[in-house]
Amino acid sequence: MYKNKSTIQSFRYIFMMYVGTILLFSLFYVLPFANVGGLPFVDALFVSTSALSVTGLSVIDVSTKLTRVGQAILIIEMQLGGVGILVLISYLFMMMGKKLTMSSMLLLSKDQNQSKLKTIKSLSISVLVIALIVEAIGFALMFNGIRDEFASLKEAIFVTVFHSVASFTNAGFDLFGDSLMSFQESRLFLLTTMVMIFIGSLGFPTIVEYINPFRRKRSLFSRINIRLHTSLFLLAAVIYYTLEHNGAFHHLSFTDKLFNVFFLSATTRNGGLTTIDISTLHITTVLILMILMFIGGASSSTGGGLRLTTFSVLMAKMVSVAKSQEHTTLMKKTISQDSINKAFLIFVSFVFLFGLSTVALSLFELQEIELIAFEVLSALTNTGLSMGITGELATFSKLLLCILMIIGRIGIFSFIYVVFKIEKSKTRYLKEDLAVG
Repeated sequence: MYKNKSTIQSFRYIFMMYVGTILLFSLFYVLPFANVGGLPFVDALFVSTSALSVTGLSVIDVSTKLTRVGQAILIIEMQLGGVGILVLISYLFMMMGKKLTMSSMLLLSKDQNQSKLKTIKSLSISVLVIALIVEAIGFALMFNGIRDEFASLKEAIFVTVFHSVASFTNAGFDLFGDSLMSFQESRLFLLTTMVMIFIGSLGFPTIVEYINPFRRKRSLFSRINIRLHTSLFLLAAVIYYTLEHNGAFHHLSFTDKLFNVFFLSATTRNGGLTTIDISTLHITTVLILMILMFIGGASSSTGGGLRLTTFSVLMAKMVSVAKSQEHTTLMKKTISQDSINKAFLIFVSFVFLFGLSTVALSLFELQEIELIAFEVLSALTNTGLSMGITGELATFSKLLLCILMIIGRIGIFSFIYVVFKIEKSKTRYLKEDLAVG
């Protein structure tokens, strides 16, 4: 678990770079040309944090409170958050003919959550190319659906670009004022958005592996991601339809119910966009939704949460302990103890942060505890869904959610190595069994 000094320093650089970028964009949003009628700095900070962490929670209506200039700035920040700041910086350096140093590649590997330095250069190029191609295709498929909503062609193009970026990066912002509730019966639009969210939360390394015609053998990382991602997507859709076909979706036709149910399943794990008011869902549906939010998307993706591989390792460890197996195996591969320790630390840290933050917000907010808990989990997992209380939060609550969104985006390890001084202990103690359970 112990990291060397260069690795720890990399985590700290990443943290400072993200915080610095958030503050910079916050200043942009408070400028007169970026907002309508003035914008408090804490609200600008919240929007900036939400955009760079590709969360989608917002204390303001960006469709009316931000000008077109402000919304254009938001597009840039969402793109930065989606593909990673360091990826774009490295890409610019390579375009200028400069080589990436070992320290630069180390930073990139930590930002993209990759362990192999030899593949990080090609991955950084692929990330931006994939993002732009997917967003361009999404734009082409969604444009007609959005064009009908606007009289001006220029406005329709801008809004489509905004929505395309927000969908693929899983940022969750919208310019319609009601997320996508007015598009419940726009099937092509919903299908396109759903697929973009799905691909975005699948992860760039997995996408690169599956589109590479010369690579036949898939890594364990990609196999876990694609199988679990697809399984959870289908399972959640079945559960949501069972619970809500006569509830939140009762007014829709059978086909539209299916489209909206699958859309809810896709957006649950980090999409942030929604075709229904989340507060109208049955409490059982909300609890299922929170579990899926907690699991999240794939590592090295625009999604957040615990992450699919972390969840898989934890489940595999539970099985090995139950069977009294010496080693933890997953898809006929033995998982290293270091990976198990990391997964355990991430899980415990998430649970601790979620519980502590929920208690802290309950001291400042008057809403029911389930609404507060949902908001906290949405921020920590970078999901962006809300039950309607974001705009009513106190200043302390907004700042706390900002911290949670940053932690969710950069990862638990970056946060731990920034806040705590980690030193390797050489002390060894006698072993002793302890009764547990």
